[in-house]
Amino acid sequence: MVRLGDIADPLGGLSRERWEELAARPLWPAPPAPGRPLQINRQRLESALKERLGELAASCILPASLVIQRGGAVYLEPDLRALVIRALTPQINLLGGHGDLTDFRLPAYAFTAHEGQSIELERGVVAPGRIGLRFAVKELDGTARRRFTGSVFLNLWMDVPCAAVPLNRGDAVSPDRVTFRSENLAYTRGAIWDGKGGPWQAKRAIGVGEAILADDLAPLAAIHRGDRVTLVYRRGNVEMRTMVEALEEGGPGDTIAVRNLSSKKQVYATVRDADTVETK
Repeated sequence: MVRLGDIADPLGGLSRERWEELAARPLWPAPPAPGRPLQINRQRLESALKERLGELAASCILPASLVIQRGGAVYLEPDLRALVIRALTPQINLLGGHGDLTDFRLPAYAFTAHEGQSIELERGVVAPGRIGLRFAVKELDGTARRRFTGSVFLNLWMDVPCAAVPLNRGDAVSPDRVTFRSENLAYTRGAIWDGKGGPWQAKRAIGVGEAILADDLAPLAAIHRGDRVTLVYRRGNVEMRTMVEALEEGGPGDTIAVRNLSSKKQVYATVRDADTVETK
């Protein structure tokens, strides 16, 4: 038998004795099959309460529907939230910085069919922003009987490299032009530069205080447009040298267009250093 105390909690100034008397009042028979949830709509719930409580039923706050089950256990939303925090915290700590889980989107409840079952959060990708969650209802031997989903938002604050001065496209990104500030990686547009490597130059304009992304950087150009450099032509044992004008910028290993200063012919060559390009 389902009693009032099985589905309700007292609010207000009811005495303990009065609540114990009300909690013991039967409402309707328990579901016949154990481990199978039964949904009670608001109309049926209101009717049962009026019959058993009389005028006191008008003081009850009713949900749109109620789900009950014979046997097993129920995990309420706070229980699922605690499960998520407990499971994700070690993974968040591995990311570094300071993590904060917010905006939980979880079921209001989840049942297990019997006491031997439990609910676990399956391991997934943990990264700043919204994280998809997948729960599994498992038997003692680890067999998953069913699954359900949810999500949570991870704010991850870390010190990241930012522009200390305005950087224009092509500007060298030197240590004196970089500072660090705390940034929420959940709202960054891409992978943050790790502050290593180089020398680098900016591929786009970056404002003061703006985080520097890995895609914002390119190797610092050894040769710039308009530079006059030596073109080395090699084929077998033959080597020829001539002066050319760079028509675009590039770093070591890049292929750029150059123009012969004598013949005005344009060719493509590979940058070797700040003074030399090569072709075959």
